[in-house]
Amino acid sequence: MGDQQKVNIVFLFVFLLFGSGHGKIPPFWRDTHVTMTNLIGGPPLTVHCQSKQDDLGSHVVPFNQFYEFKFQPNFWKSTLFFCSFQWGSESKQFDIFDAQRDQDICKDQCKWDIKPDGPCRLDKKGPKCFPWK
Repeated sequence: MGDQQKVNIVFLFVFLLFGSGHGKIPPFWRDTHVTMTNLIGGPPLTVHCQSKQDDLGSHVVPFNQFYEFKFQPNFWKSTLFFCSFQWGSESKQFDIFDAQRDQDICKDQCKWDIKPDGPCRLDKKGPKCFPWK
């Protein structure tokens, strides 16, 4: 293989990995959707999620309704979205998407039931509940 062919292969790899340079992720890099359903009961649930780069703002979620957002996890598996949850006089926190914990399990869709004692991630194996932070 000649030097020019090696350069072309490296260029193609870099282009596919990082996109065209217009701030877009390559088309093979899928969005991850995070859905949180309010199963607290009683007063509405106020959810405020953010990462180091993005503040998604506060959203009021009535009982048995959901709030959803989407993003593209990074290549290094360091994507983290943390949320605060408020209802009545209660205020709790949880990392709703931690790439180290969730990326290989959720793939394109992370569904959570938000309950008074903690969030439960729903997947093929059934719910896995976590304590609040």
